Amino acid sequence: MSKRGRREFEAKEKNRHADLNDVGEVDRIDEQRFTKKLKTLIKESEAMRLDYMRKHRMRSWMAMNLTIFFVVVGSAAFGWFFMIQAQIVFPFVCLFASFVPAIFLNVWAARPIKSYALAHKNIFMPKMAKALNGLSFHPARGVSAKMIEKLAVVPAHDRYDAEDCFMGRYKGMKVIFSEARLYSKIHKDGPVFQGLFVLLEAPEDIFEGHTVITANDKMVKAYASTRWKTMSPVNVPVPDPAWDRFTIYSTEPEAAVGIVNERLLKELAEASDIFDKSPLTAVLFKKRYIFMMIPHDEDMFEASDLFVPVTTKDQALRVKNEIEQLLEVVDVFDLYSSST
Repeated sequence: MSKRGRREFEAKEKNRHADLNDVGEVDRIDEQRFTKKLKTLIKESEAMRLDYMRKHRMRSWMAMNLTIFFVVVGSAAFGWFFMIQAQIVFPFVCLFASFVPAIFLNVWAARPIKSYALAHKNIFMPKMAKALNGLSFHPARGVSAKMIEKLAVVPAHDRYDAEDCFMGRYKGMKVIFSEARLYSKIHKDGPVFQGLFVLLEAPEDIFEGHTVITANDKMVKAYASTRWKTMSPVNVPVPDPAWDRFTIYSTEPEAAVGIVNERLLKELAEASDIFDKSPLTAVLFKKRYIFMMIPHDEDMFEASDLFVPVTTKDQALRVKNEIEQLLEVVDVFDLYSSST
C-alpha cells in the first residue's frame, strides 16, 4: 500500500472507530419528557416514511409504463426487421436494447427505499439518541479496533465492522456502545461474532489487573488454558442463583474480589436478560476501562419497512431499557470509585 493510501486508510479508520473523546453528558432518562419527545419523533418519522413511499410509488408507476413502452417499441422493431426486412442479427439487437432502459428504470424506482434507510440513520436516529437524554448517534462508528485487539476475549478475526454507535458521558464515565460484527476467512458461515460492543471509561483508576467476567461457557473452555493462562480463577459467592452464571478470571484475583461483587454480577445478569439472556462477557482492564461484548443476532436500529406504518415506539422503548441497564452497571463502578 502506498503512503498516500495508508494515510487515507488510517484517516478512515480513525473516523470510523470512536475513541471515547468528545462525548456529551448523559442524564438518567426522564419518563415524561422522553414520552413527549418520542411522540413527536414518531410523527416526524411516519411523515418521512409516507413521503418516501409516495416517491417510490410514483417512480414505480412511471418505470412500469416506460418499460412497457420500450418493450412494445423493441418488439415492433424486432417484427419489422425480422419479418419484413428478413434480417437476422439486428432484430435481436433491437429486442435486447428495449430491455436495457427497464434495468435502469427499476434501479431509479427503488432508490427512495435506500434513501429512506439513509434518512432514518442520518436524521431520525440522531434525534432519538438526543431524546435519550443527551446521547449522540453515529451511523458508521464504533469501539476502536485498536482497543478490542488488546482484549483476550474477542474471537480471532480478519475484519471488524461497527455501526449504529451511541456515545455519551454519565456521572463522569464515558460510554460508547454500538453494533459490531467480526468476520474470519476461516469461518465461512457468517460472522464469528454479532452483537453489541460496550466500552466505559472511568474518570480515575478504580481497579487493578486484567479481569474477565463471562457467562459464555464455550469461551471459558476455549481460553482458560490458552489466552487466560496467566490469570487465576476468582470465586465470588452469589446468594441468588439467577445471578450465579458467571466465570471469573483475573491477573489480580485478590483485588478482583473487591470489585467483582454481588451487585455488579446482579447488574450484568440483568443486562444479559434484557438481550434475551445473551452470554455476556465483561473485561476490566487498564485500571479504568470496562469492555462488554453482548452476542445478539438481531439487527438493531434499522428503518421500518417502507410500506408498513412506523413501529418506532417499541424500538425506542427497548433501546431506552438497554441504555438504562448499561447505566446501572456504570452506577456500580461509580459507587466503588466513591468509596475508594
